[in-house]
Amino acid sequence: PAYSDNLASIQDNDVIIRFDEPLKNAAKEVIGLYPHIKEELEGILGWKIAFKPSILLVRENTAFQEIIANPHIIAFADSYKNLIVVDYSKMNVSQFTLEVTLKHEMCHLLLGSNIPDGRLPRWLNEGFCQWVTGGISELMVGDSQPNLNKASLSHRLIPLASLSRIFPIDRDQLILAYEESKSIIKYMVTEHGQGDVVNIIHYLKDGDTIDEAIRKALSISLDELEKRWILHLQKRITWAGYVATNIYTILLFAAALLTIWGFLRVVIRRQRKTRLADMDDEDVV
Repeated sequence: PAYSDNLASIQDNDVIIRFDEPLKNAAKEVIGLYPHIKEELEGILGWKIAFKPSILLVRENTAFQEIIANPHIIAFADSYKNLIVVDYSKMNVSQFTLEVTLKHEMCHLLLGSNIPDGRLPRWLNEGFCQWVTGGISELMVGDSQPNLNKASLSHRLIPLASLSRIFPIDRDQLILAYEESKSIIKYMVTEHGQGDVVNIIHYLKDGDTIDEAIRKALSISLDELEKRWILHLQKRITWAGYVATNIYTILLFAAALLTIWGFLRVVIRRQRKTRLADMDDEDVV
């Protein structure tokens, strides 16, 4: 709230944009993008966006971090305030664009306005919104390698029950939580179809628990869904496939080890020669 006191704003009948003055053109872009985003989300879920969101565009990453205090997040949504906050300094970096980011966060607001937090698991919330935006989340992971494959191979996936309310703080575990959320929604869409996944969301809105919603939509329990998804991952991700996918990294690592070993052998050989030379000198004396 203190930060937003000094912001400029523009609005129309559907959305309010608050922004640092240098971001006036970006604010106008949001006004232009919003009707299409609204129409797409309403079409996917069959719900009307009856609220008027506020979108806050923050120019500097340092100011954004004062709000969120998480260096891996580039935007977030607060469904209680119908508020979206965007770190504009991260837009147009890697896969992040203003349109995709806004669509992802608006998805969170639409879900949150229809389903209480206690009924909507975090993994389903994040996974569904990533699916809506083609797999893109609000998480910036840099050049990190995917954690899902390694976790599946080592049987260290985070149980869905542990991802119902909050996600981990640790960076690698946080990335894994997002990857798992995306993966299980993708699995459900592939195995059961988009309509059944949307039906789960509708059943939650009607008051069902997550297990009841999944039973109605997919005719299996949540536990059974999780078991089938994990089995699917284990069949798809093998050690041979993992090695093949990461062969260049493995070769580089092996080359680095060989270089270190070669260096150590040279050092050891020199030390041995030095000791022998010293012994010869002592013998001469």
